[in-house]
Amino acid sequence: MFAPDDNMDDLADNWPSFQNRVTVFLGAGASIGAQNQSGKSLPSAYQLRNDLWEKYKWRASDGIFDPASLRLMSLEHAAAIIEAKTGRTVLGEYLQEAFSCSKPLWQHLVLPHLNPASLFTTNYDQLIELGYSGCGKVLDVICSNRKPMAAQTALFKPHGSLTHINQPVGQGGLVITQFDYLEMISDYRKMLQNAMTGFSSTCVIIIGYSFGDMDIGSELYSLRKKSDGIPWYAVFPRADKEVRRMYSKRFGIEQINRTFEGFLADLDDRIDFVPANFKHSNRADLRDRGIIQ
Repeated sequence: MFAPDDNMDDLADNWPSFQNRVTVFLGAGASIGAQNQSGKSLPSAYQLRNDLWEKYKWRASDGIFDPASLRLMSLEHAAAIIEAKTGRTVLGEYLQEAFSCSKPLWQHLVLPHLNPASLFTTNYDQLIELGYSGCGKVLDVICSNRKPMAAQTALFKPHGSLTHINQPVGQGGLVITQFDYLEMISDYRKMLQNAMTGFSSTCVIIIGYSFGDMDIGSELYSLRKKSDGIPWYAVFPRADKEVRRMYSKRFGIEQINRTFEGFLADLDDRIDFVPANFKHSNRADLRDRGIIQ
């Protein structure tokens, strides 16, 4: 069913040694396939930049909007300009509508059964929280550099969360403009270190993250260089031997050629961590019952 992958084989073989020391890091690619409450796909950074600009900055008198007119303008820069025009509240309301989901995807529903020691995500959405809620498990959602609470799985969200949208940046407010990122630079390091307590003995599984966010990417790179005692893995669907070699040699991270959904389905086939009623083969039933998207 799945293409051969020696790094996937190694992770499954080593799972008995790794299972109690796993930190899962989810990037934007981990939310691909999800729809918001309006039935629209969650936007990528590029799409969000274009949508915000067309709605709040473009005028009908300018003609038909062409995203190419923005050239290499980043989402962070575009959002800062729009915030200057509309204010923070309107920008936040747009993001709330764009990223609010009512149900998790299958992969978010079964993720809690992997029992990670901690989770870390750059995503605004609440797909992870919805997955844990659907399993009756409690998360400690952390949007600042505070320490996790005892006896709860910590979910670190340095870019903020929809539940904290009216809070200041650094206390849960969404990190969206270039100035928000400047304010959060020092907090990234602290939150990553809190997420990876004892990181020298932590197996980090990075899913759907391209290291394009240089602030967090540089901190991950630095942490990895300080500790190579346990393998780290990057999960994304790309069969490119040069990319695989780059991740291994430059980042010290082994790439697994799988989607998020395919990775958990394949891992379950090997180590059987998903309960019978939540198995990948039961997705249609779970969807019909309104449990997942």
